[in-house]
Amino acid sequence: MRIAHISDLHVTATAEPAGLTRPDAVARARALIADIAAFRPSIDLVVITGDTVNDARAEEYAVLADVLAGFRAPFLLTPGNHDDRAGLRAIAPDRPYADPSLLHHAWRGDHARVLALDTLSPGEIGGRLGAGQLAWLADELARPFDGHTLVAMHHPPCRPGLGRIDGAILIEGGEALRGLLDALPRPATVLCGHMHRPFTAFFGRSLVSAATSTAFQFALSLDDPDAPPPDAEPYHYVIHLLDADGGHVMHRRHPVL
Repeated sequence: MRIAHISDLHVTATAEPAGLTRPDAVARARALIADIAAFRPSIDLVVITGDTVNDARAEEYAVLADVLAGFRAPFLLTPGNHDDRAGLRAIAPDRPYADPSLLHHAWRGDHARVLALDTLSPGEIGGRLGAGQLAWLADELARPFDGHTLVAMHHPPCRPGLGRIDGAILIEGGEALRGLLDALPRPATVLCGHMHRPFTAFFGRSLVSAATSTAFQFALSLDDPDAPPPDAEPYHYVIHLLDADGGHVMHRRHPVL
C-alpha cells in the first residue's frame, strides 16, 4: 500500500501575495497533485493534513475543489487553523464524519487504517483535542485490526525545536493521545503538518512524520527565539510504503514545482 502525505497548501483565490504565502501557491499545489497522480505504481491514498486554504473563504474552497480534482487516488482531509470546517465538508461531503460539528473520521485499507483527527480550535494557532474526540479515538483503536495504524492531524503532538513557533503545536490532549497510542501492540505513525518544515520525531512509542508546505517553508533555525524567515530550500513530500508483514518505509520525493 502506498500513501502520499502532503500538507499546508494554503490555496488562495487570487495570485496576489497573502502574508508569507507565495503568489504561485495554487500553481505549485496543482503541480504537486499532478506529480502524485502521475506516480507509478499508483498511490492508494493521499493524506492532506490541514491548512488547505489560506483565509478560509468560500472562493478559496472553490479553487481548492478544482485543484483536488486532479487526484486519481482517494484523498483524506483534516482541518488546520487556516481552515473552515464547513468549507472542508463541502469539498468532501461523503466522508464518515463521527460528529456533526467536527471532522474526525476513519479510513481503512488492506494493510493500514488512518484515523483523521480534527485539532482546529477557532481563533487559535495551536490545536486542541477534546474529550469527545479522544473517546472516539479510543473506541476506534480498540477495534481489532491487524495492520498499520496512522493518525492524521494538522498540529504536531510534540515540539520540533523551532524556537517561538514551537508554542503553536497541539496544546490540549497530547498526553492522552500519547497514552492511547502507546497502548497499541505495534507503534503507530502520526502524520501532521503546520510547522512548514519537514521533521521526524518520536512521540512515546509512535513516530511523527511532519510534512512541509508548498506555499512557503521556514528556514531551519534551532537557536533563534523568533520564528525563522521563509527559506527557498527544495520542497518534498513523503510516500509511505506499507506492507502486510508490518514493513513501513518512507520515501522522499522532490517534484518539479
